[in-house]
Amino acid sequence: MFRPSFVLLLCAISVNGEYYSATSQLEKLLDVEAFMVEKFDEYLERAQKEQDNLKRFMEQIDEQLQDRDDLDEYFGNPLNAFITISRLVYDWKFNVFDLVLNSSNFETYRSTLSDAFEKINLTGPNQEDLHGASRALLRLQKVYQLNTDHLASGVLLPGERNPLNISLSASDCFELGKNLCQIKEYSYGSEWLLEARKRLHGNPTGFVSPNVSDVEILEQLSPAFSGLGNLKLAHKLNMEILDKKPDHEEALKNKVLYEGQLAKARNVIPRKQVDPPQTAEEEPKESFQLYTQLCRGELHQSPREQRNLRCWLSHQGVPYYRLSPFKFEQLNLDPYVALVHHVLWDSEMEMIMQHGRGSMERSKVGQSENSKIADRRTSQNTWLWYDVNPWLSRIKQRLEDVTGLSTESAEPLQLLNYGIGGQYEPHFDFVEDAEKIFGWQDDRLMTAIFYINDVALGGATAFPFLRLAVPPEKGSLLMWNNLHSSLHKDYRSKHAGCPILQGSKWICTEWFHVGAQELKRPCGLMSEEGKFSHLEDK
Repeated sequence: MFRPSFVLLLCAISVNGEYYSATSQLEKLLDVEAFMVEKFDEYLERAQKEQDNLKRFMEQIDEQLQDRDDLDEYFGNPLNAFITISRLVYDWKFNVFDLVLNSSNFETYRSTLSDAFEKINLTGPNQEDLHGASRALLRLQKVYQLNTDHLASGVLLPGERNPLNISLSASDCFELGKNLCQIKEYSYGSEWLLEARKRLHGNPTGFVSPNVSDVEILEQLSPAFSGLGNLKLAHKLNMEILDKKPDHEEALKNKVLYEGQLAKARNVIPRKQVDPPQTAEEEPKESFQLYTQLCRGELHQSPREQRNLRCWLSHQGVPYYRLSPFKFEQLNLDPYVALVHHVLWDSEMEMIMQHGRGSMERSKVGQSENSKIADRRTSQNTWLWYDVNPWLSRIKQRLEDVTGLSTESAEPLQLLNYGIGGQYEPHFDFVEDAEKIFGWQDDRLMTAIFYINDVALGGATAFPFLRLAVPPEKGSLLMWNNLHSSLHKDYRSKHAGCPILQGSKWICTEWFHVGAQELKRPCGLMSEEGKFSHLEDK
């Protein structure tokens, strides 16, 4: 800002001194004063521009905060989730604090602000949160094959017109592209950087965050195309940086590097045609390819596979349900997969979510001490224990009635919430050494999932080898067998949770174990060990 230079200038005038002793010195003061007026006009113009930007920034936030009555719906919008994190990591710093707090009371204000945050135990998002949000949007693009330009404009599906009611700014696209390039996702990263540049030049009169400029975009874009193997374009973009800033140190180094690499490529005498080395990603497993097709709605069961499926009402031998029987819908016969409609009441679902909020932790992959956080499973979860929550007794009894199994050996209910791009890639629920891990309970015989809410787009439970995708339906129960009737592993039960494209997904999972089911579901007499084992690594 102009203030420090202004103070130094006043000091310089005072040092010269004794202007009152000669009129010739007064003539110099007029020149100095004219210079001061010119510079102060520049300062006021710059300050007014900063104030206008700050006002627009506050108005934008105010508009977004007014439309957040339903937080699940608000943060179920993946762009809202990304923008909120990005805004708190970057925009407040560059658009507010760097401008407003550049004054003598900065340290006092910062100390007061820090003490206030400490008292309410507030921890804001950090760089890793922003990287996580970037990876989530990348996941949505990959799985649902979303166009970068459309997603940046808030369009999820072809033909829709901004259903997310929000779009990304040039700085948002820049941050997203930069983050993707940092994890070597150069293809998508370069697309987002090009989108940032298009939006920067396409809206010159609109609000532009001061933390992004054309040169900064080019600084990321040139190495991105180098990473993609396009040296000519990388060199061209690097020269654009030097056209704008001839003394740009990094661009000067890259100029020498790119020109050397291009010269070397021109001087190589080809002996015979050899394909260049491929650095593409490893080919995904068959189950993952099928999973993404199911998530996009490109793969379905054939009419032949569905012809013996049926729906029926059943009281499951429990007199209590004769007047209001369960509504069963068969989805697959072997292995058995069924959806039971309207199992939970609204009041029960609301209570489940209330008990989960505030106690959720990042979900992990693996069992006990070997579990770890991984991008293949992006959700948060907590456990609801039956003995600690007596109000769960009715739900526990209902689970036993609808499945015909005992909960004596079952695990506590696991409540999960999936946010921006939340998913769980294809996996099995059974384990390798069940006796060692679960003891007398043995392996997971059946999985039952309560859908606690509806999801606007995405979030289906997919069974790749069954060509089956089940969209979440509030209050329903999805259940399937993980083991053959002989209690050997059924590799066809591999399943996954599709990424949340729009909305928030709440589910509650129960795993029924083999133990204590002897009188409920006797095992088959014919061994099915190794059956469909060829699907294990697919």
